[in-house]
Amino acid sequence: MSQLSGVNKIFEMVMAFNGETRYESLLNTILEKMMELTNSDAGTLYILEDGALHFRIIKNITLSIFQAYDDGIDLPPVLLEPTNIENVSAYAAIKNEIVVIDDVYKDNRFNFTGPKNYDKITGYRSRSMLVLPLTTYRSEKPEVMGVIQLMNVVDPKTGEPDIYRDIFEPPVIPALANIASNTLANLIHLNEIRMLFHSFAAAMARAIDERSAYNSNHTSNVTNFVQKFSEYLRAAFPLGHRLHFDAKRSEELAMAAILHDIGKIITPPDILDKSDKLGGRLLAVRDRFFIRKLQLENERMAGHLSGDEFEAKKRELERARLLVEETVVPSYLSDEKIAQLQKLSSLTYVNSEGKTLPILEARDIESLSVRKGTLTEGEREIMQEHVAITGRILESAAFSKYYKNVLNWASGHHEFIDGTGYPSQLKADKLPIETRILTILDIYEALTAADRPYKKPFSPEKSFAILKSMADEGKLDTELVTLFEQSNVWKSGDGK
Repeated sequence: MSQLSGVNKIFEMVMAFNGETRYESLLNTILEKMMELTNSDAGTLYILEDGALHFRIIKNITLSIFQAYDDGIDLPPVLLEPTNIENVSAYAAIKNEIVVIDDVYKDNRFNFTGPKNYDKITGYRSRSMLVLPLTTYRSEKPEVMGVIQLMNVVDPKTGEPDIYRDIFEPPVIPALANIASNTLANLIHLNEIRMLFHSFAAAMARAIDERSAYNSNHTSNVTNFVQKFSEYLRAAFPLGHRLHFDAKRSEELAMAAILHDIGKIITPPDILDKSDKLGGRLLAVRDRFFIRKLQLENERMAGHLSGDEFEAKKRELERARLLVEETVVPSYLSDEKIAQLQKLSSLTYVNSEGKTLPILEARDIESLSVRKGTLTEGEREIMQEHVAITGRILESAAFSKYYKNVLNWASGHHEFIDGTGYPSQLKADKLPIETRILTILDIYEALTAADRPYKKPFSPEKSFAILKSMADEGKLDTELVTLFEQSNVWKSGDGK
């Protein structure tokens, strides 16, 4: 190989290595390019883990074999022990040496029982072999990350079996093995950083969910729905389609799902966990009713009330108490019920200081009069503020280009395409597909959740009816609602 062609080949292969962002794809590219460079008919790539070489990829052109780890390679690992030094791949890894074999049937340095048995079974003829340790030199000591075992080089001109020549003159092949090792090490390091970031984000999300006695699995459920739905879309739509989600797009959306509720970190727990309309004030209201009942009995005994007056006031008080007990639980209130509640403001009792005070304070009447749910308008505004806070928190994070969309996707999950959402009333042209997906899945999880104290879980059928109704109203993306229902990723109930 000429020096110029060697440089060109190195450049070509380096570009191929650097173009891979997925670990499994990089391993395949390394083996494929090294086989191509050396005109090898077969190759095996091992990765060093826990003191042993583990098979990751096996390829044989003549036999049309291609097996990767995910395909279930059922071969035991090669132990890196002094007693196993007769194995050529173990030797290359332990010694960090390149091994060149002209013919495995004539070489006495190593035990080639495995290749010979393989030949007997398949009819293949193992001959030449080149074994390259994948070594990185980024630290003080060289670190062997794996081994490439190339076999049966073919003369590119004649197509006949050949031997591996000119490995070191110029040293293109060893140089590329080193470049492949460094690229692999860099990708592993990058993946470790990403995993650390993911785990930190997940820990933050878990901490937020743990602040609530309820709603403890919301973030993980939404994230699981997102991951499974993006996988469904990846399979359903071809590369280049606006709904195709490749690995990077899926990962970025999953990160947005993990962080979408991070703003709840400052939402007051008494609002976050408000299971009835009065929250922590219900017991105090009950005590006031009880005190007033005792005071009525005292007034009757003191002669300030006749028997009929006492019974009438007692019945009025009991009706009021029952109305409070009925409406304090989350339910839809009619105008008639709300009007009845407003009249309760006239009920009074005398406190321990002799002051006449209302049994139901103005804020109690306001809370009990909530038409739907448990939150007053003011409390709802505080709850909704978590979305804006999510945006402000994520704005302060130094997201890499890899996660550049997380901020906008996460902070828009309560926006509707007709502009009636919050906090920014964004419309369809400002809401990307990813935000629309996150909104739909967030609503579905909330509807079907069984851990909400203010409502019973809706069935999937009822939940999809609500989603479709919202889509008909122009709030949600109809196509995405339909695709989510068709995907069946929701059938497990928790996204898992």
